[in-house]
Amino acid sequence: MKCPFCGNEMKEGTLHSGGRYVQWKGVDAEGRKEECLLAKSCMGGTKMEGHLCVECRKVILDIEQF
Repeated sequence: MKCPFCGNEMKEGTLHSGGRYVQWKGVDAEGRKEECLLAKSCMGGTKMEGHLCVECRKVILDIEQF
């Protein structure tokens, strides 16, 4: 996969979490807190497939649909 930021080839791999979930947190346009659950596990660890660009230090992840 080509990186959409720099055009270099990205490396395929997985992101691992030692906790029960991976969560994205941010703030919307009005300044309100936002949260999005990206992956969860009842056994205490998660793994998500994605791509890493070592040149511009970006990661693109495939997240589950909930």
